[in-house]
Amino acid sequence: MTGPCPQRIRASRASAHGFRRRAPILATAAAVLAMTGGPALAKAGDVDWNAVGRAIGRPLQTEAGDVHTAEWLRTDLRVVNAGVRENPGMELNAEASFHRTGPGKALMIGEVTLKSSEVSKVADALRQGGVEITALHKHIQDETPRLWWMHYWALGDPVRIARTMHTALARTGIPLNQPETTEPPVALDTAALDRVIGAKGEDENGVLQYHIPVAQKVTDTRAHITLPYLMEASTLLMFQPLGGGRAAVNGDFTMTADQVNPVINALRSHGMTIVELHNHMLYEQPRLFYMHFWKTGNAIELARALRAGLDQVHAPHH
Repeated sequence: MTGPCPQRIRASRASAHGFRRRAPILATAAAVLAMTGGPALAKAGDVDWNAVGRAIGRPLQTEAGDVHTAEWLRTDLRVVNAGVRENPGMELNAEASFHRTGPGKALMIGEVTLKSSEVSKVADALRQGGVEITALHKHIQDETPRLWWMHYWALGDPVRIARTMHTALARTGIPLNQPETTEPPVALDTAALDRVIGAKGEDENGVLQYHIPVAQKVTDTRAHITLPYLMEASTLLMFQPLGGGRAAVNGDFTMTADQVNPVINALRSHGMTIVELHNHMLYEQPRLFYMHFWKTGNAIELARALRAGLDQVHAPHH
């Protein structure tokens, strides 16, 4: 998670499927061979990511750290938060991220934005398929309709996990066969924002997103792996343009316990609303806390406020 500033959110998800945060898409040798008609798998026991994609209902995108993702935007909802019509690119979505842990096995971590009427149906489908729920809470504070964010975790056969995810998401109003989306470029001075934040943002469905890896190595103690930064081991900052150089910001700071109140102090000193403080996972080491925030205003001033928070988590300023 160190080295040249990883260009996150998840720095950059493929816009073809509305993928959010993440880094430039990579293609593994196995995937290339599979697509070109060569041996589908480099070695016996490797994960067939094409089969996982078929089970989940859409091709997976391969991203930094050998993370394989599927994502769907909640284009079925018209969400207004604190007077702002929210772009679905502001994490109004469902996503599942997979990472190989051994021959034919993978870890899956993800989250889904749900209406109140969908929460129990999705929870039951996940439970029946062996996917564990790790958190249920809010990410925004004054939204209509009322929404919940459910986080989940699974370890084992990724095709089986993917089938469970498809079954669970089919119980929601999320359009699972989403067409390709085209959003206008982010109408903000992205170069200036990059300088203030100290990283390069990515245009994800009309939202400027930054994924800033945590400074520490994060271990999943049940999967026995170091988590790639795109799997809940990074801070997410999102800017939705509001016109005239203004933006709404949301996302979450990822922190160890000793960093929580310094970040709160930094954000509140700049007038940032603290929305939620909670966990996203159950088995990580060190223990991580996630704090969601909200504010509207001049985008550069908002970036300075967020940079003050990043300084408290020792994020590099490239």
